[in-house]
Amino acid sequence: MSRKAWWLVAALVGASTAQAQDVRAGQGIYSDHCVICHGPKGKGDGPSSTFLDPKPTNFMTATPNDEEWFTAIKFGSKAAGKSNGMKAFQTKLTDAQIRDVLAYCKTLKK
Repeated sequence: MSRKAWWLVAALVGASTAQAQDVRAGQGIYSDHCVICHGPKGKGDGPSSTFLDPKPTNFMTATPNDEEWFTAIKFGSKAAGKSNGMKAFQTKLTDAQIRDVLAYCKTLKK
């Protein structure tokens, strides 16, 4: 195998490993901050959802839009053009953590 091919394989393996780590980290963040409203399986049926109007996003049926979701998590859902139901997490989560939780939320649709 050529040197160039080895670099390509190494890059792909590294990207795959990083993505898996992001999803795992995102799952922990989701458990700590999101499950209360969005529920354990992301159906928008967490314990607090009973008291919320509109109901939290159901990740099983939502169409992911990374930019919109990132904005909603960081600055609150109103900043993303949605309801004002979700508070901003910019003081609780880093941008990398927000990307991790987004990666996890995408797995809930599968």
